[in-house]
Amino acid sequence: MYHAVIFTGLDYGDRSLYRPLGAYRIRTELEAQGYSVKVLDHFHNLTQENIEQAFEKYVDSNTLWVGFSTTFINTSTLLAERSKFFQKLKKIYNVPIVIGGAKSLVEFLSWADIFVTGYADDATLALTDYLAGKSPEPKWKDYKGKKIIDSNHQYDKKDLSNIGVIWKPEDHIDSQQSLPMEIARGCIFNCAFCNFPLNNKTKFDYIRVKEDMYNEFVRNYNDFGATNYWFMDDTYNDSMKKLELMHEVITSLPFKITYDTYIKPELIVRWPDQIDLLAESGLRGASLGVESLNPVARQAVQKGANADKVLDAISAMKRKNNGQIKIQINLIVGLPHEDVKSIWRTHDIVKHNDDIDWWNWYALQIHSKERHEYHSPIDRDPKKYGYDVVETPTLIRNNMVNDNIWITDWKNEHMNSKMAQMLSAKLRKMDAPLQKVAGWNCGSYSSLGLDVDKHYQDNNGLIQKMPIENMIQKKKKLVSEYIQTEIM
Repeated sequence: MYHAVIFTGLDYGDRSLYRPLGAYRIRTELEAQGYSVKVLDHFHNLTQENIEQAFEKYVDSNTLWVGFSTTFINTSTLLAERSKFFQKLKKIYNVPIVIGGAKSLVEFLSWADIFVTGYADDATLALTDYLAGKSPEPKWKDYKGKKIIDSNHQYDKKDLSNIGVIWKPEDHIDSQQSLPMEIARGCIFNCAFCNFPLNNKTKFDYIRVKEDMYNEFVRNYNDFGATNYWFMDDTYNDSMKKLELMHEVITSLPFKITYDTYIKPELIVRWPDQIDLLAESGLRGASLGVESLNPVARQAVQKGANADKVLDAISAMKRKNNGQIKIQINLIVGLPHEDVKSIWRTHDIVKHNDDIDWWNWYALQIHSKERHEYHSPIDRDPKKYGYDVVETPTLIRNNMVNDNIWITDWKNEHMNSKMAQMLSAKLRKMDAPLQKVAGWNCGSYSSLGLDVDKHYQDNNGLIQKMPIENMIQKKKKLVSEYIQTEIM
């Protein structure tokens, strides 16, 4: 049996395939120290019978803990609403339950014993050593009568010389699938709306060393034929030094790769030479946080360079290598000082810009201070940015991605949170027929067999013209085979 069993999943739809990273990173860390760990994916697709089968198959008296990685699952429906079921399992197996991931505090789960927040590789090792009787108690505190470990403060992993993931045949990887790969941790910026952890870090902190990344690329290619990646990095292009290092690593490989990642467009304005480095190293899907084209709103949330220069930089990226880079931009409804008329002006500009493949609208979210671990500058001090908030949080369930989040109702001089939600939903629905495969979606669709470049040649990249039924059937087959092999 196993010392630890971790349920995870990033499964946002029936026609896409995302792979999580956190649980596999923890497995790699623990197994390097001699522990045995079983990661069980596709948690979204597991019935209660499947979960019982997994416990019976992998949990016994040697199991030190069972964990649930919450970052990309609906903790309300998949955990909180199953509380009686998990209480029964806990009673049968008498094993500590650990809740981790970015949404570990979104739902308080009375049947859990320990909550772990933040980047948890070192913290989880400390916890496992303690439960194995090898070390004293970890650095934890009380959380509503339970234990909580604040990894980012108590177990901040400074040494990133070896933070790769060792994937295994039991993970059911094929050569088409994109793999997540951690490049760096944190972000040197501190945008007012962003609640990611480790923001405002010092430049060049938390970046991996090139030998470690080179070895991971080669290992994945030799073991699975993998050449497609998501680079997990809050701001991949935050410095020329990092991009030059990555260019050196990737171009020295004996094979070519493609990758999707987050790009800060203002830095393309500052360093135009980044475009060559990105294209030559295999950038395929670029997700850009444009947020707004309104100069006053951009200034209020620390977005920097003016919008015209940002649009010029996007055009330069798109035209490089005959459209190799598929551009996704993200826009926020409800930023400070921006009214509805300004949103519609932005919509008109973006809709008629041929260099932008996919644009997505989000309503501004002011997160509950009690229900979420990480908080943006606006979350922490909404009045400073012109918002009045109702402190009683509301649970929002996004059926499109089967997700959940607790947010506060807000209003400012131009709109309120409900108006922002309705307008962003209206804009997404209006423009759905125009959207193309781009950004993070490149890897999720190609993992189910879509040839992204050919789809652009044949169908102008339009999402609605993808071979959707074929992709749905492949997803069903992958999930079914996984459950039959790893669960039943």
